[in-house]
Order: sequence, then C-alpha cells, then structure tokens
Amino acid sequence: MRYVHLYFTCIKRSMISRLEYKKDTLVALSSFFFSNLCSLAALYFILQSIPALAGYSLYEVGFFYGFSMLPIALDHLFSDELWLVAYRRVKDGDMDMHFLRPVPVLFQVFAETFQPEGFGELILGAALIAVCASNLTVAVTFGSVAVLFVGALFGAVIITSLKVAIAALAFIFKRSGPLLQIIYNFSTYAKYPLAIYPAFIRAFLIFVLPFGLFISLPVDTLLYGKHDPWLLCGAIIGCAAVFFALAVWVWTACERRYESTGS
Repeated sequence: MRYVHLYFTCIKRSMISRLEYKKDTLVALSSFFFSNLCSLAALYFILQSIPALAGYSLYEVGFFYGFSMLPIALDHLFSDELWLVAYRRVKDGDMDMHFLRPVPVLFQVFAETFQPEGFGELILGAALIAVCASNLTVAVTFGSVAVLFVGALFGAVIITSLKVAIAALAFIFKRSGPLLQIIYNFSTYAKYPLAIYPAFIRAFLIFVLPFGLFISLPVDTLLYGKHDPWLLCGAIIGCAAVFFALAVWVWTACERRYESTGS
C-alpha cells in the first residue's frame, strides 16, 4: 500500500507539473490525437483505391487497426518515461538521482511520468472498433470478447516489458533508444491482418516479437472464429508473464552495471 500511495502521489505531481502550462498540454493532447487521425485517414484513402487487401474489406482492416491502438495506448499512458531512459536519461547523468533514493529505480521510472495523450489513442481506437463492428457481421460470444480484453490488457504488459528490457541496455551502453525504436516499429505490422504477410513474418510476429499474438489473433477469433478463445487467452497471459519476468531480470542485471556518465 505504501508503494500504491507513493505512485499516485508521484503521478499527481507529474500531472500538476504538466497542467502548469495548460495551453501546451492542450496542444500536445490535440496534436497526438490528430496525428493518429491522419494515420487513419491515410489508411482510408489507400483502401479506397484498393477495394480489398488480400480479401479483407475496409471495415475489417479498420477493426484490426482500431484494436491495435488499445494495448499501445495503455502502454503509452504509464511507461513513456522509458523512452527518455533509453535515449538520454543515462547518457546525460539524470539517472543518478534515482539511484540515490531509497525506492526501486524501476518503480521511480514508472512513477515519473503519466501521459494523458494515451487517452486520445484509447478513444480513437474504441471509436474505430465501434464504427467498423457496426458494418460487419460479428458473432459475439463471451469467449471472443474475453480474448479481446486479455489481448488489450496483457498486450500492453508485453509491450511495456519489451521497452523495459531494451531501455535497461542503456545502463551498459549509455543509449539504447534507436534499438528500442526499431523493436517498437514492428508493432506497425500487427496493425494489419497477419494473413497478408509471408509465413516467416507471421511466425516472427507470433513467436519472437508477439505483436500479432495479442493484436491480430484475438481479432481473427472475434470476426472469423479461427482460434479457441480460451487457449489464446492462456497463450497471451503466459507470454506476458514470461516477457515480464525476463524484463525484470534484464533490468536488474543491467542496473547493477550502471555507472554515472559524470556529465
């Protein structure tokens, strides 16, 4: 309970700091929302020129795209500080203050920043799902809805775990941002149905960087009933547990090798 109270205290402090410049915060929220809106508009115009993408209609692709925004948005809300760790916090010597406090460093990183821009992604993704679902024949079952919920929630855990592990490498190499950006960019491929890709890319997005596991496969289950929802839920949760454990192990191992840059 002490850490729960401390976390919300830090988040409150972060939000007060952000809202001190209200116009700047409003511009940041609006720009992030509209940048995602522009991405959706580009997707719409492309699919207007191509009637179907490997047999998938505009609304089917839109459903995949909308659902992909949910786990990414959840991760964005709570773990955006990891980008700064990977790019410049270690290199600039800013991490020293975290190591001097009697609180776990990883906890401090998560409590440092809360990004309300993620709410824009959540709203836009949910709206896109609702619009596309209303134009599709969807056989809704408890299992198919459950697998979407599990995919969004535990998918965010997997994304965050990947970010933790890659950001931790900055403790050794001083900067791991470019590698983190490369890994994160693979999530773009999972915004579209896996069936449009060659077999080796599908396998990579399921078994290596499992963005397809928690984005594409749950949507396939809801729209087409391709997979057993409960087995898929178990696979996603198990994958999240493995990635989380590995991320904590990598962070702990790299943290022990931290040296201040002296800058």
